[in-house]
Amino acid sequence: MRRAGLIVLVLLVVTLAVVAQLVDLPDGTELRALVDRAGVWAPVVFVGVCAVGAASFIPKPVLAMAAGLLFGVGWGSAFSIAGFTVGALIAFWIARGLGREMVKKWLGERLAVLERLFARRGLEATLVIRLLPILPFTLVNYGAGVTAVRGREFALGTALGLIPPTVLAAVLGDALSDFGSPRSIIVMAIWTVLTLVTAWWGRNLITGALRAS
Repeated sequence: MRRAGLIVLVLLVVTLAVVAQLVDLPDGTELRALVDRAGVWAPVVFVGVCAVGAASFIPKPVLAMAAGLLFGVGWGSAFSIAGFTVGALIAFWIARGLGREMVKKWLGERLAVLERLFARRGLEATLVIRLLPILPFTLVNYGAGVTAVRGREFALGTALGLIPPTVLAAVLGDALSDFGSPRSIIVMAIWTVLTLVTAWWGRNLITGALRAS
């Protein structure tokens, strides 16, 4: 039964990834029309779109930039973070229910070190993964579900880790009409520095976990 759950999880993730590649994403004009039709429910609709996107491999930066374009930096960032966090938790708990117990049996020594890192410092580990764009956002959501990270630490780490990149993407989306301006250049520079600092932080976390093992 546990093996069947893991197989279902793998098939689900692969299917969602393939579908996301085949589906044409709406452009800025289409998203604006959708929001306009929703009227006062526009924020709820957009949060729902972000939640679905976070659980189904729709590129997060595209939605975050659309948020800045549609709602401005402040509200756009808030709506994006809310939706992405909800979607991340949906994927997390699906993976936790389907694949966690089976994956525990297959952990080698190297993976066991990472498992202990997520068990002991789950909030920090989640923050690093969120701030360092190495793996697709949705893949991390499902992957985290089969680790030892606690649900509340994953939720908090996700919400906090989403703030810097989501705000930067919203600012960039808000500045699309003037791309190449000093503001957009500053945003890209901050994004680069944030990535480098997070890479250093993550390296220290892994090094510390290896030494403690």
